[in-house]
Amino acid sequence: MTTKAAPCCQPKRARMWACAAATVLGMLAPACQCGSRASAEPLHATPAARTPCLPATLAAAARPLTAANRTRYAVATAAGRRWLDALRVDPFEMRQKGIKGKKKLVEQLDAYYTLWQVAHGQERMAIEKRIREVVAATYEDRYHDMLTTSDLWFKQDATSYLRGALVMQRLGLDTARYREEIGKIQGRLNGHMAERGVFQQQVFHWYYREFGLQEPFALGSALGHGLIAHRADVASLSSDDAYDLTHEIFGAYEYGDRLDLNPFSEEDRRYLRGALDALVARYMASRDPDLVAELVACQRYLRFVDAPSYNEGLSFLLANQNSDGSWGHYDEQRKRLGDYVRQGFELHTTMVVLHALVVALHEPWNQACGAADLPSSSSEVP
Repeated sequence: MTTKAAPCCQPKRARMWACAAATVLGMLAPACQCGSRASAEPLHATPAARTPCLPATLAAAARPLTAANRTRYAVATAAGRRWLDALRVDPFEMRQKGIKGKKKLVEQLDAYYTLWQVAHGQERMAIEKRIREVVAATYEDRYHDMLTTSDLWFKQDATSYLRGALVMQRLGLDTARYREEIGKIQGRLNGHMAERGVFQQQVFHWYYREFGLQEPFALGSALGHGLIAHRADVASLSSDDAYDLTHEIFGAYEYGDRLDLNPFSEEDRRYLRGALDALVARYMASRDPDLVAELVACQRYLRFVDAPSYNEGLSFLLANQNSDGSWGHYDEQRKRLGDYVRQGFELHTTMVVLHALVVALHEPWNQACGAADLPSSSSEVP
């Protein structure tokens, strides 16, 4: 591995960031002290909420599941991490290949963020080292091209672009330049917002709040027009609709960072319990680990851990890991993309499966809540 100057330390119009060259292997790109911290320091997350937990009766229901799968969970997540460690995601190369580069970089970052949250000691240090390698591209000028890129690419990249900054912020990484660039593109973001779907507007409502941006209209009201609010007929939902449904749930819980919330009404939860049961069964039958993982994660978010389909979905995911540690089979896509199918398709599936396994089977996250930790409204709706 060669040594090169850290991208954040390159000359910039308004100022010069002076620092020594940094070895990329094992360090964040701005490994010198360009900002307020050196990248060799341990990462310190900015927690979004308390440690996840469950109401006592549901913790009791989850306990046999987490205990029975303790070894399989550890083996599966370790193999998934080895696959991630071997995967190179260059967002600039991905875009040249017709793959959404920023999206794929952030998917890899998100996967490591999930694993990092539950790691300790040497394992956590190794994940931190890898995170620094993954985010190095975000300190390069060419990564921040959102003012000049085409409308198509802007729309494809915008959600992931903001997500990347948020996850880096959660990890305690330097995002000063990144946040500055986000501020510059607010006008362009606003111009696209009316074209966004329900769950995207909901997620941007959260991101706008995180980054101190003024909403062009009330983005937070989007869920009132979504599939959940309209009690969409589950039997008629397409796969795209099923993804939209899961993302309405993901956004409401800030992608698992706010499992202390209880954002849905009792009527919503009754609808979702039946809908998720049916959809898990459907996508297990079609052997789709990507959607099964998203659906099972949603069941855990909603605390439906006593549902038989929850146990069945987790068993399906544990039983269907590829020999290389990834999840998903994309033979048709491989004909078009060759080995880039790993970044283009297998990465997303592996990311969502790892997330589902961690939120569902990491035992400290599935223990009984104390009285002060319970969500503010009913949490054990049947």
